[in-house]
Amino acid sequence: MIIILTSGICEKISGGTVYNTKLFEFLIAKGRRAAVDVVPDINGYDFKDDVSYIIDGILIDEKLNVTRLKGFKICFLIHLWPSVNGLHVNNNRLIKVEKLICETFMIFATGMVSLDYINNVIQPAAKTCYLIEPGIDSGWKKKNCFNEKPQKIVYLANYIEGKGHIKLLALVKKLRYLDFKVDCFGEILSKPYFLELVNEVERSELESITFNEAVPHEHINELLLEYDLMLHFSDYESYGMGIMEALCAHLPCIITPTGNFKKYQSIGIQGILNSFDVSEMTNAVEDVLNSPVMYLQLIQSVKGLNMQSWETNFELFLSKIEEL
Repeated sequence: MIIILTSGICEKISGGTVYNTKLFEFLIAKGRRAAVDVVPDINGYDFKDDVSYIIDGILIDEKLNVTRLKGFKICFLIHLWPSVNGLHVNNNRLIKVEKLICETFMIFATGMVSLDYINNVIQPAAKTCYLIEPGIDSGWKKKNCFNEKPQKIVYLANYIEGKGHIKLLALVKKLRYLDFKVDCFGEILSKPYFLELVNEVERSELESITFNEAVPHEHINELLLEYDLMLHFSDYESYGMGIMEALCAHLPCIITPTGNFKKYQSIGIQGILNSFDVSEMTNAVEDVLNSPVMYLQLIQSVKGLNMQSWETNFELFLSKIEEL
């Protein structure tokens, strides 16, 4: 029996919850008994000796009793280390917990950012870490018809601090003289943050941007095909699944240097900014909106991206879980 332990975030749509769902479906398809448990407090969870557990890193906090977990068949699945997102006050104490986890248990990181964080920040005395990136669904459709210049822009990011919407609004204000429209899609994970965005749009009378609910993952591919360009100005991403899916749909992107950006740069994909500076974002978007030549260069640069399937990526995951 394999049980994935996660939080109530599983009821929301995000890269992490999609990943967990795909992993669960893979385990079932492979004939394994599997389940997903929502855990309010992992310190009070009743672990069993005959079960293998995959603990979602979102459950890690500075109060986690790591010693209590020893002796059970446990590994940790890290979408993003909790100490990275800046929402925790006791980061030093949290990093100590993360270090103890790395020294004690097998770790699966879903992106190079999380894997590099182990080596550069957590620096455990001993570790067994594996990179298991997200995959692409079979039959993923590609965009093959483009306008001369982009007008319809999509922004996929949940509404929570650090996801770049504030910078996006600053950009939209400066470029309001141009003919374009930005549609944002995501879950409201921070209501104060979302209300700040809405109030700013109303105060500035920005008619070229809308905030929409999250789209079910099974409809994302079709949604991406409706747009000319994706923007993503997040301050942190472990991987950036939505960006990868857009690129695999041959939808060009302009993004901050987060997530899997180094791999994209290595294969010549354009549109990756050098910093998180709003002026650089604004200039880059302005250039592409005004120049058919620059837009065409973005389009051509994304056509060489090939990603592995979820099933291929998860084969290593399954083999290691069965070693627990």
